Order: sequence, then C-alpha cells, then structure tokens
Amino acid sequence: MKGEIIVSGIQTNNLKNITVSIKKNAINLILGPSGSGKTSLAYDTLAQIGLHELGAMCYDGVNEPEYKVESYSNMVVTIPIKQLNNNNNVRSTVGTYFSISPCLAKIYSSLLKMPYDYFVLNKAENICPSCLGVGYIKKLDPCKIVDYNKTIEDVPIRCWKKNKDFYRQILKLYCMDMNVPYKTKFRYLTDEQKEAVLSGISEKKYSIKYNVANHFSSRTTVYYGPMTDVAMLKSFSPSAEFYSEKPCERCLGEKYETKHRKYKLCGYSIGELLLLPFDSMIAWIDAIRNEYSCDDIEFSLSQIEAFARKAVELKLGYIFLNRTIPSLSGGELQRLRLIQVFNSQLTDLLIVLDEPLAGLSSKEKDVVYENIIRLKQKHTLLIVDHHEIFIKDATNVIALGEGGGHKGGSIIDADQYIERQRTLFPYEVPERGHLNRLMATNSVYQYKGFDINIALGKLNLILGASGVGKSTLLREYFPQVLDDYLYINQKPISGNIRSTVATSIGVSNSIVQIFAKQFKQNKSFFSNLSGAEGMCATCSGTGLLIFGSDTQSQIVLNCKDCKGTGFSNKLSKYVINGKNIQDIWQMPVEEGVTFFRPVDERVCATLETAQKLLLGYLQIGEKTQNLSGGENIRIKLMAALTAKNKIIGIDEPFKGLNSEEIYSIILSLDELIQTGKTIIVADHEESALRYFPNRIVLINNRGVLTEEKANCL
Repeated sequence: MKGEIIVSGIQTNNLKNITVSIKKNAINLILGPSGSGKTSLAYDTLAQIGLHELGAMCYDGVNEPEYKVESYSNMVVTIPIKQLNNNNNVRSTVGTYFSISPCLAKIYSSLLKMPYDYFVLNKAENICPSCLGVGYIKKLDPCKIVDYNKTIEDVPIRCWKKNKDFYRQILKLYCMDMNVPYKTKFRYLTDEQKEAVLSGISEKKYSIKYNVANHFSSRTTVYYGPMTDVAMLKSFSPSAEFYSEKPCERCLGEKYETKHRKYKLCGYSIGELLLLPFDSMIAWIDAIRNEYSCDDIEFSLSQIEAFARKAVELKLGYIFLNRTIPSLSGGELQRLRLIQVFNSQLTDLLIVLDEPLAGLSSKEKDVVYENIIRLKQKHTLLIVDHHEIFIKDATNVIALGEGGGHKGGSIIDADQYIERQRTLFPYEVPERGHLNRLMATNSVYQYKGFDINIALGKLNLILGASGVGKSTLLREYFPQVLDDYLYINQKPISGNIRSTVATSIGVSNSIVQIFAKQFKQNKSFFSNLSGAEGMCATCSGTGLLIFGSDTQSQIVLNCKDCKGTGFSNKLSKYVINGKNIQDIWQMPVEEGVTFFRPVDERVCATLETAQKLLLGYLQIGEKTQNLSGGENIRIKLMAALTAKNKIIGIDEPFKGLNSEEIYSIILSLDELIQTGKTIIVADHEESALRYFPNRIVLINNRGVLTEEKANCL
C-alpha cells in the first residue's frame, strides 16, 4: 500500500523475524517492557533504513548497515530524535548547534557596518583570552569534592582518594591549630570552619610521616586546602568529576573579548545577547525591526525569531544561546531538536521520537503533545512511549514482548498489553500528605534560604518544570543538609567494554572467588580481566572482536572462541553443579538465583533483588552497553536497595518503564520504607504519581509565587 511503510523479516538484535507496517501521516506507537526491542525496532532498524538510503544516495563509501531485514518498501527520509544527550563538546552551544550564532553575527555586521569576521568566535582575536572563548572556567566544586556526612577524621575530601593516612594526619593537626572540631561531620561545621578546611589559611608547616603501601614516607608542607588546587603531594591531581563550570570573570560568560561590549544593538552587545533567554530575545528582535531597516537581514531575524518563539511555546524560554549542549538534559535537547522539525518546510519525513514527554510537568506535556500531533499533517510519526495520551490518539500500535531480552522481540497483542498496563496494581497507597510548594529564584542552583520539608521514613516526590533544578536539588543540596544521604543519578551505567551485568550488580568478583576457592586456584586463574590467566586470548577478555580503526565504520562481533564471555576455553573443564564459568556468564539472572542458592547466599540474594526488579531475563554476563534505558535504571536502583544509607535520593527512576515495571520498583522502595529509610524521588511519570502522597513542587517563574501558578503544575 502507498499509505504504509512495510518492513519484513526484521532480526536486528533480539527481534525475532517480525514484520511491521508503519502508517503514513499518522501516529505509530511502539510499546513493550524495557528490553523487549523497542529501540531495536524504532532506531536500530526503521530509522537506520531511512538514514542508510539517504546516505547511499548522497555520499561515497557508505558503511554496510547493521540492521537485519529481509525487505522493505515505501521508505522515506528519517529524522531520529532520541531522549539522550551524548554531546561532550564544551564549545558546542545552543547557538552553534542550531546555526543561530552565524545569523546573529550577520545581523551585527550588517547593522553596525562592520566586517562579519569581527563577530565570529572562530577567530582568535575575538575570543576572551581568559577562558579561550568557552565562557566559563572550570573550578573545583565543594559540592562535588566534599562528603558532607563524613567527619574531618574520616577525610571528607573525595579528591583525596590516595594517601589517606597523610591527609588524615595533616588535617587533624591543622584543624587542632585552627580550632576546627575534627570529629564533627563536615556539614555541621560553621561557614568559617568549612572555609578554613577547604582553602587553608595558615602558613604553619607540618611534618608528616605516613604509611604508603606498607612502608613509611615523610613530607613537610604547609596545609593547602583542596579548593586552592595546590598539591601537598605529587599524587594529587583531581579528576574532571570534581570540577564545575563557573562564569569567566573577564568576559562574564559572553565568550567575546571585552572590546566587543561597546558595539551594541538595542542595548545589547553580541556577547550579552548570547546570554539572553529566548523569552527576552523576542522583544529584542521587535526592537531591532522598529529601529533599523532590516531588508538585508530579514531572513536571519526570521530564523532566530521562529526558533525563539517555538522555544518559548515548548516551555524552553529560560534557555539562552550560550548554554552548552552537554549541560542540557536529554529532554531539553530533544525539544530543541524538535523545534527544527516544527519550523522546517520539508514534508513527508519519518520522525522517530523516544519518550518525548518524559521528565516534563503536566503543563509542559500538554504543549509538547499538541505540537507533536500537528506534525502528522506533514509527516509520519513513530513514537516509543507508554503515555496514555499517545495510546489514545495512535492510529497504529505495535506491541513487543512478552518480556525483555530473549523473552522479547516478538509482536504481541497490543490491546491485551495496554489493558494489562491500565490495570491498577494492588498497592495500598499511603494517606496523602501535604503538598509543599517552594519558589525557586534565578539562583535556583544554589537553593539558599529554602525550608524543604521531607517526610522521614516515607516516599517523597520532587516535582517541577524541566530545568527548574530538581536534579541539582538531589545532587548538590541534599548532601549538604541531610545525614547519611545517597544520590542515584539518571545517567547510564558508566563502564567500559568489559562492563557486564555481573560487574554492575557486584557479583562478578564473588563468582570468580567461588571457582577459585572450589578448585584451589588464585583468582587470576578464573578472571577474564586483561592480563589474567583466565582471559580469552582471542579477544583479550572483552568477549568482543572489533574490526576497523574508524569508530564510525567499526564492526563489533561476539568472540566465537569464548562465546562472548571473555573467559578462556581452558576453564570449561572446571565445573560446579554442572556449570562452568562460561555457562554462568550466559545464564539468565532468574536461572542464576536457583543455581547459586546452595552455592553462595550473597550472590543468590543479589540476583533475587535483580529478579524482583523484573530483570530476571538478563544474562549475568550481558554487556552493559547493550542494556536499554529502563534496564540501566533498574540496575542502578539495586544500589539503593542494598545501601546502608538512611536517606536515598533517586533521579527519574521510572523513566521509560511501563506500569508493571514501575509497580515492581515501588514495591522494592516500599520495602526500604518499612526498614525506616527515607526515599526522595524526582520524576513526572504519571503512572507513578499516585504512589507518592508527600510531594514538593519547585516553581521558577521569575516573580511572585501564587497559588494559581503553583496549581498549574
């Protein structure tokens, strides 16, 4: 049919030879549990077919596609937009990424009768010499380097990981001299005492004899606090994780050399304009049109105005052009990329969206949804989302399941799946508590002067528009004011090519130890780490074979010699209860529960926790790079379930999960509540809201908080 895109025999990743039809100029919705193959279908197959076809026509040497299909027909150009931000380029800004900065340079050049080159930032003479045109300086951040719930005696400085014996001794001597109590938690110190520890204000020298790897060394030095960035030991070199971006004191974040400030249009230099939020930039554009003849620059003005107005409409009016792309949330970047689609004059595109409403407040969801719906007049929409509003309006629903991993990848009955997710799971919702509304000013990232009421021993929910600072509250403020606090972020599991489910949940070393003890060998003999005796020589223990040096054209295959486990075949003869270590790496978590019950209680308990979170289908040795977003989240949540901390902050734990998966997490969190722990969650997933009677709403409207405005969230 002309009105449908047909793709047959799809076998990408875990998809099981399925055939799908995508209706044109309609909403096509993909549903299913996490790991069932939604991303494999939407992005790794359908989107890639469209991109590959376009590339084959436009470029030489297009790589062999990685999707696996038998045939397809009626395909159109594809625009895939993920709810993900992997951009780490500090020079990439909203202005440069979306090609707005060149338009501004043209406007200033034309109206001020000056060379265009004078207003671009790729000229060395135009950029601020202090920050080299970045706009900020990286400085050590006390919120990141200090564990506020540790005492001085326990060395609360996170960037002093090595040589703790040295730091413990010099801290104690220094604090005694400065009258700083070294057995008091850092957060209970006065501001003056904290500053004394962080910056060092004494010229006295201390002679320290300290233990290093079972031998003693000595050092005589003045105490330099970590914020001075001066090394007392040669080994001191704080990594990037301990730094935050602070506006450059010379250019004030404008990036341009100070000489550019005298060249203004309607009150703003080009550097100042780059820091102006979109909702204020519209007024500037109107002023330019009123004051100047704009025939030569009308196109540039129109481009900027259209982008700014749509940004304001999508509740992104607070964002400015100098905002770096890495600093944007996945949802913010996705909405900004959608602006290009909304404003484009192209037609008949296949637009693939990943949870476009995730992380948004109710008001934001309504606006984004209305704009997305309008797109189907010109384009075909393929959306991966569980939101009820899309289910209601979808012309075509594709459901994958029955489960995740090897249990997924098949087409299932969509109506039955939807009905199951609509079923109210039998959780007894606690009595609703108070809804605390807090005004967030423009200094939202500092949270000074707030009275935040947390219900101890209960589930607490932080709500608020995207960008208001919910994550910052969890990440930076709570560690300073709450005892025994643990923060779990929403970022994918960090690791390398060797990272697996086993390493992520902390059972890898235990399993190796079980085999080493059973067969009276050292751990290296049963390890697949680089250089270990037990690693596969073919793939160097990675379980993967990589062909090609160019990251864009690399081909990655599972190593056949070790079956992707990374273990040497010589280990196959070492068997416990009928299984060798390669077998265990290929074993699903649910099978591992049964296997380890008589072997090791701790490993069994950890795997049981994973099973409770509906991760039983995952292989123990599954690479973390293959995990879906929902699987990533639930594995990270295991840290919360096993943590000893009394208060746990969790950022968006329900993102990308269906109702059943959310329910499983709620039950697990409820178990923690029963042990006296306090849970603080930042999330907007509507299926989860009813489980949280205690809520805090953060509001930033640059004005006076009113009850009406608070309620509109």
